[in-house]
Amino acid sequence: MRPLKLTLAGFHGIRDGMHRESVTVDLTTLPRGLIALVGPNGAGKTTIMDNLHPYPIMPSHASKMSADAFSYWDHLCAPRAEKDLEWEHGGKTYRSAFAFRNPGKSRKAEYYLFEKSTAGGWSPVQLADGTLSDGKADTYNYCLEAVLGSPEAFFTSVFSAQNRRPLASYQAGEIKKLLAELLGIEHLRDLSAKAGEVAKVLGRSLDTVQRDVLALTGKRDRKVVVAREIWQLGDCLDIEHAASVEEVAAGAKLLQERATLAAKREANAGVEARLRELGQRKVELDQRAALLASDETTAVGRTTARRRDIDRQVASHRAVLAEAAAVEAAAGERDAMQMVIGQKQAEAVSQQAIVAKLDAVNVQHAALSSELKGLEQRGASASQLHKSLKLQADVIETVPCRADPMHATCPLLAQARTAQTGLGQQMIAVEALRSSYREKQAQIASMQSELAELTGARNDLAALQSGLSRDQQSLQRLTALAARKPLLDTAREALTQAERDLAALAEEDSARIDRHKRDIADVHAQLEAVRRELATLATEDVTGKLAQMDRQIAASREAVAAIAGRIEALIRQESTLVVERERLDTELAGLPAAEAKAEALSDEIARWKLLAKGLGNDGVIALSIDDAGPAITQIVNDLLLACYGPRFTTAIHTQTELANGDKREGFAINVIDADNDSMKDFAVMSGGQKVWINECLTRGIALYRGQDAQQPFRTLFTDEADGPLDPERKRAFMKMKREVLRLGGYEREFFISQTPDLVDEADAVIDVIALAQS
Repeated sequence: MRPLKLTLAGFHGIRDGMHRESVTVDLTTLPRGLIALVGPNGAGKTTIMDNLHPYPIMPSHASKMSADAFSYWDHLCAPRAEKDLEWEHGGKTYRSAFAFRNPGKSRKAEYYLFEKSTAGGWSPVQLADGTLSDGKADTYNYCLEAVLGSPEAFFTSVFSAQNRRPLASYQAGEIKKLLAELLGIEHLRDLSAKAGEVAKVLGRSLDTVQRDVLALTGKRDRKVVVAREIWQLGDCLDIEHAASVEEVAAGAKLLQERATLAAKREANAGVEARLRELGQRKVELDQRAALLASDETTAVGRTTARRRDIDRQVASHRAVLAEAAAVEAAAGERDAMQMVIGQKQAEAVSQQAIVAKLDAVNVQHAALSSELKGLEQRGASASQLHKSLKLQADVIETVPCRADPMHATCPLLAQARTAQTGLGQQMIAVEALRSSYREKQAQIASMQSELAELTGARNDLAALQSGLSRDQQSLQRLTALAARKPLLDTAREALTQAERDLAALAEEDSARIDRHKRDIADVHAQLEAVRRELATLATEDVTGKLAQMDRQIAASREAVAAIAGRIEALIRQESTLVVERERLDTELAGLPAAEAKAEALSDEIARWKLLAKGLGNDGVIALSIDDAGPAITQIVNDLLLACYGPRFTTAIHTQTELANGDKREGFAINVIDADNDSMKDFAVMSGGQKVWINECLTRGIALYRGQDAQQPFRTLFTDEADGPLDPERKRAFMKMKREVLRLGGYEREFFISQTPDLVDEADAVIDVIALAQS
């Protein structure tokens, strides 16, 4: 694949780095050799490098090297964007045209792959199977892979992007798929898949045949069950036939016995008629006796209830008459009690007047006691003031200057003279208080005798009131008792009538009992006569036996009919089972052929599965990879020797050894360090060492692929892979690039580097700054 011309429009990297909406890079005039893309960081170099191939992916931004792991929308900045790449491969010129539209509501992307005709026109690529590049992503990828192969193989061997996975980190399945495509044996995987599909189709057919065999096997088991059931039904039929013969014989015997009993019943027809009459008469007499007993019980109940009612009335009237003496005496006692109450009421009024008078004295005594307490307090205050004034007045007589003329003008003695003047007045006030106190005490003393009578007067009044209350209650009782006098006459008359009713009831009860005894005796006499006649006419009860015999005959007939029904059901069931057995025999005739077909399909499936495994990753592909391993290793080691010297050599192992000593398919890269005489896994190498060893590995795979490819790639791509290398290794890195171009017959390699020395060694330079300004 050789890129010819690239146009990008609406990409973030172009707008932000080059400050342009679009850029076109013409690669047709570039010389053979190493082509460097140069410019400052963020100028758009990686954006151009990531689009110098026709795959719909920008590898430095993809999580894995497949179209479904990348989206262009994150890298577009305009409502309309496009990528247009013209490229050459296998002597044909192609054009990859990507169009992106993002008006804001919905997104639409179109991917077209065109091929240039000999007349110079472009037409959509159409494969041999009829697939046409119609703008859809799926058809574009399908057509592109038919021309260039898978993106995984391209970005592993030809295109070294930033942040790419080291080859040593690939899983065994990934490296097998990759190497199978690089070795040109990918068609074996397709054959393996087709063989697997054939095995699946045959498996579905086998499942159908096995279901048929399983169904027939179930029918074979069902045939055994049906045969056993037919044999069991035959036994049941024999048992039912024997039971039917026995039941018919028993029915015939019952018919014969019934005929004998019928003849005996005709002989005893007259006696049986009389017996029936006597039996009916006996039933009637029994019913008459029961009715008499019931009537007697009812009459006894009525009489008992009536007697209880009369007894209650008699007891009530006698209770009223028992109080006759008290009622008749209550009128006189009531009048006497009224006179006593009148006297006690007059005494209570007089006593209330005495208590009221004494209550007034008690109130006056309380007022005088209060006044005495006030006089005591005032007297004490006046006496105290008198003593104070006397002490102040006595100062005049005790001071030494009392005879001196200044005595009249002494300020100290002025208070004493004032006190002496008020002393006489205070003495008069004290005496007045004492005189009033003595008078009040005399008044209180004169009231003590009257106050002593107050408690007794109150007790007497309470006693009078209590006795008056009791007398009033007695008066009420006597009044109520006297009011019951008219009831005495009524009670006497009612008692007399109740006694007459009791006598009449006793007579009626005696007459009823006699009548009942006579009726019962008559019924018993008639029953005894019927029993005597029945005893003389006793015969065998042929009619009852005939009825029992008829029931036995009907039961026997029903049993015969039931046996016949069971026999008929068993015959129908046996016929159904016989038909089913014949049908099963017909169907089981195909069982041997079905079993043989299932066995043949199983053998065929085993062969196809073996073929699928042999052509798959663990078969011919694994063997081819094992064969390619030493050749790839030789190419990688030659590159290492030519570019970096003899220190490092690699060993690629396509099988790994297990702990038990067995081996399985795998992928591991070991690096032999000649300076230190040691061998290390690729994963533990330093960052710079990993870079050039990984580049040698990928380029070695590319060279190995180019040796056998009918349409080899003519261009390589590398994006800033030399960053971790020291200056000496960077120069060796450029040497390796030229060696790869020479060995693989590549026309050119596009690379990005920030090292000026490496850029100086390039055969041509694409300056993105110059592109931005053009």
